[in-house]
Amino acid sequence: MKNCDKNNNDFSFPPLTADSSPEEMRRVTDAMSENSAAENGEVPSGRGGSFTLKLRALFEDRRSPRLRLSISACAAFAFVFTFIIFGPFELYIQSARYLSFPFSDLVGPVLLVGTATFAVIFGILSLLRGKVYNCAVTSLFAVTVAGYIQRNFLNVDHGTLDGHAIEWTEYASAAVLDLLFWLAVAAAAFLLLYFSRRIWTHTVRVLSLILVGAQAVALAVMLFSGEGTAARENSVICSTEGLYNVTDGENVVFFLLDRYDNQFADKLLEKNPAWKELLSGFTYYHNFTGSYTRTMPSVTYLLTGIKCDYTMPYDEYFKEAWSSSLFLPGIKRAGYAVRIYSDEAYAFGDSANLSGIADNFVDAKQSVNTSLMLDYMFRLAAYVYSPEALKPYFWMYTGDFAAISEGHGTYTVNDPKFWGGFREEGLKVEHGRGMFTFYHLSGSHEPYIMDEEGKKVPLGTGTDAQLAQTAGDMNMIFRYLDALREAGTFDNTTVIISADHGRTGTLRELDGVRCPALFIKPAHADCKEPMKISNKQVCQDNLRASILSYLGIESKDYGRTVESIGENEEVVRLFYMQACDESHRHRDVETVTYEIRGDANVFDNWREVKRTPILFPFYDSDPINHF
Repeated sequence: MKNCDKNNNDFSFPPLTADSSPEEMRRVTDAMSENSAAENGEVPSGRGGSFTLKLRALFEDRRSPRLRLSISACAAFAFVFTFIIFGPFELYIQSARYLSFPFSDLVGPVLLVGTATFAVIFGILSLLRGKVYNCAVTSLFAVTVAGYIQRNFLNVDHGTLDGHAIEWTEYASAAVLDLLFWLAVAAAAFLLLYFSRRIWTHTVRVLSLILVGAQAVALAVMLFSGEGTAARENSVICSTEGLYNVTDGENVVFFLLDRYDNQFADKLLEKNPAWKELLSGFTYYHNFTGSYTRTMPSVTYLLTGIKCDYTMPYDEYFKEAWSSSLFLPGIKRAGYAVRIYSDEAYAFGDSANLSGIADNFVDAKQSVNTSLMLDYMFRLAAYVYSPEALKPYFWMYTGDFAAISEGHGTYTVNDPKFWGGFREEGLKVEHGRGMFTFYHLSGSHEPYIMDEEGKKVPLGTGTDAQLAQTAGDMNMIFRYLDALREAGTFDNTTVIISADHGRTGTLRELDGVRCPALFIKPAHADCKEPMKISNKQVCQDNLRASILSYLGIESKDYGRTVESIGENEEVVRLFYMQACDESHRHRDVETVTYEIRGDANVFDNWREVKRTPILFPFYDSDPINHF
């Protein structure tokens, strides 16, 4: 009746003629139905319409086990290689400077998870048959293809993952388009299965191998170039050693609250009038200007005095600035301890740059919280590969990556953790000539995860959350001042509260003033009167000289101190803004230099004097922040 090649499932039937009997016609028709079912990896459910037979038909499959296993292996491996292996590796290599652990610590765990995931997926597919098997493989294949295309061609730029809450409703159209695209990919895969199982088989196997091959070549190129894979292999860390210590000698304690603009300070002082009493002995310099728009290079410039003109790669700038500056080494040579607690990626580039300069930068073999590392890397990979509608569920703050090593004595900018430790440990006094301590805190910068009491809260958004977090830092600083009084070191300690920069924004030119807050209480100041307000025309360049003078070190080579400038003296100040391009997609394209004459709180006194191209951008060079 029919001939069947069991290897290729080809069927042939005798021709029907006018003389064919009804029985022959029925047998040929039934055989053709069976062949159609076999083509789809199933058998007919039976003429009786039995539910059991129909259920069995979903799993019946006439393909050889070898064929099904080869399809399963290709689809499963492409899925695992794309999302579990290549995704985390690519993101690490391209963004190593933001990650606090070496690439070598990532390789083993990722490969182990990838192998286990492949085994699970392959094992499940091996147990399936027929239509159920076809649907499972098609779905897995469609997700792999759609995710690959999403990562490389469809992601929109949400800005930097710097903790700033994203208004996802603004990307509703992108979410709809992404959804339509993913549905189209799935529909195409299932239509291919429906119309030709042979072409579907060939496509799944070949395209899966092509995707793996393309990504394997790209990964090999990145690995052989060495870019990023050795960036964190050094053993120097910014440790928490002596985090809450002062000396019984002369101290300068500098609290840098990121993005603490004087407009935010004014609002908080208006809301909390009692702060003026708590800040007795302090002077609020309301006409103070910063130097740059963003944390990099503001912190480095503040502590070194070496300007960044973006004519060299950022890692070279970090190395040159810290190695050539005499500011901190001068403090150490005078016999004072130096402790700098800041963000490695934005302030040092490499902690080894401060080895021998700051006392808390020590050799310490870093161990990694493996589960946390994998959680963050896989979540970031999911954020990159997922459609727009799912990205809010995987969104994260890249600053959280520092926490992977923070349990081992590495300082990270984390205000609730910092103040929680202070509440537990309290202030410690050690014997010594004196100390310069620099604390870099989030302050007015996202993510807003701290309340006015200095305690961790869920992620907040908007001005209220920003001011609450900033108020939390100020309230905890007041507790720190109380601890100084209790320890008997308040009078011999200079306290500075300021910022690296004021308000920010991705702009072509400034749309208003940018003035960081600055509060200073010199050691031995008269604290009988409430906080004073000064309108001196001062800037960050005056702080280095002032800090040296507070420690009794000759400061004339570092310019004028804040105190040496007259209240009504006219001083010309410069400000360097990192400007974006016309599309607002690239954050640091040009440096716009402004000249400020008079009151910096009046924008008419800011005048643009020149624009210079940024040859080596810092923020736009980092793919981890732009998807």
